[in-house]
Amino acid sequence: MAESITGEVQAAPRSARDLVQSLQRGLAVIRVFDAGNPALTLDQVAARSGISRSATRRLLRTLMAAGHIRFDGHRFAPTARLLDLGYPQQSRLSLAEVARPHCESLAHRTGHTASLARLEGPEAVYLVRVGLPRLMDVSINVGTRLPAHLPAIGRVMLAWLPGQGLEEFLASDTYRDNPARTLQTEEDLREQLDQIRANGWCRSSGELDAGLSTLAAPVRDRRGNVVAGLNISTHTGEDELWDETGEICHHLSECAAAIGSDVHPAHLS
Repeated sequence: MAESITGEVQAAPRSARDLVQSLQRGLAVIRVFDAGNPALTLDQVAARSGISRSATRRLLRTLMAAGHIRFDGHRFAPTARLLDLGYPQQSRLSLAEVARPHCESLAHRTGHTASLARLEGPEAVYLVRVGLPRLMDVSINVGTRLPAHLPAIGRVMLAWLPGQGLEEFLASDTYRDNPARTLQTEEDLREQLDQIRANGWCRSSGELDAGLSTLAAPVRDRRGNVVAGLNISTHTGEDELWDETGEICHHLSECAAAIGSDVHPAHLS
């Protein structure tokens, strides 16, 4: 037996006339995505669902308009909005898995290496790093942990620490035992964090590595909480367009917002 919208219990549909075929097909399209296939091309969705290519395209566009599917120009993938419907596949994804397609798109659009990190205690932990091979030689990889005040990606997270979070960080051995090249005092760091909050981003040149420049922005969830940091990196001297009015900064901010819109609390556990 099935419960109706009005709360009355009714019998299951007895004939095709009682079914909405387009809804059935839409659910079939959603079900083709799983942990082993988190992103698929149009042809792959059509093949796995058994629905014609033209109908699959219309269904995917409808799901995109509802915010349940996203498209990176090549592949389709479910968004975190499906979690609001109790869709379990997306709840098994990690923050890194949610963010990686966005970081790949950012690296492709800008020609720079893109990274995502998250605060774990007083450290910034890199979860995603994609981009140009020539920059991947810099000794930062997925899993790298750095005192949060050293890289720009860590400072954009420190800038919005809630409550007594910043005071606890400043009292930690991690902060006190790892002096930064340019932030010599606690007052220096506080002033830069104030500036980061005013700008909405952080720029760093040669501070973590003599030949590396980075531009970082906070990633906010749908409630506005900063849950991660996102940055792009390049060799010092190749970052002349990195300012608040430049195209690079626009791409970075746009990507951070896109990741944030896909983040669900289940991805942060």
